[in-house]
Amino acid sequence: MTATARFSLAAGVIVAAVGGLILWSLSGSTAYYKTPSELLSEPNTSGQSVRVAGKVVSGSISQSGATTSFALADGGQTLDINTDDLLPDTFAGDVEVVAEGAMTEQGNFTAASVLVKCPSKFEAELASGDAGR
Repeated sequence: MTATARFSLAAGVIVAAVGGLILWSLSGSTAYYKTPSELLSEPNTSGQSVRVAGKVVSGSISQSGATTSFALADGGQTLDINTDDLLPDTFAGDVEVVAEGAMTEQGNFTAASVLVKCPSKFEAELASGDAGR
């Protein structure tokens, strides 16, 4: 085998390995989330780990010991969520959150973690009417 052929073979193996590593690492980090309507429309999703996103229904937040319960809505359906996770300071009614967990047999969602989505500065400007200046 010539030196050029060996070099080409080695370069091909390295490119394939790097490409495989990139695809493998992306498969876990491209986590998609569902809305409450999408999650509730699927049959028998209990026990499957999933992310669900929506707005916290104002007035639905209640705390009993370390467990916090709240309702999450997407404009269509509402999903009851329970979590023992320590919630961020920005967690409140009418904010967008992403909850990661699983459905229970009773139809509630038990979240292992709850993340509050940061509001966009552009949306805040539009809401206050300053965008036309």
